[in-house]
Amino acid sequence: MVSAQVVKIIGRTGIYGEVIQVMCKILEGENKGRVIRRNIRSPVQENDIIDLREAEREARPLTR
Repeated sequence: MVSAQVVKIIGRTGIYGEVIQVMCKILEGENKGRVIRRNIRSPVQENDIIDLREAEREARPLTR
């Protein structure tokens, strides 16, 4: 598990809008300081700390 801080909320995705895409900054491990895009299924706000199972994968950007 890797801790990350939510930096920016990009938008909602999923068929029913149940997934939130965020930019998050990795706080520990070999990727410390890296900012990646992830899809989060639970309610989040900016500056929340989340636990990621892994920090290598990044979500595809939302299309408008």
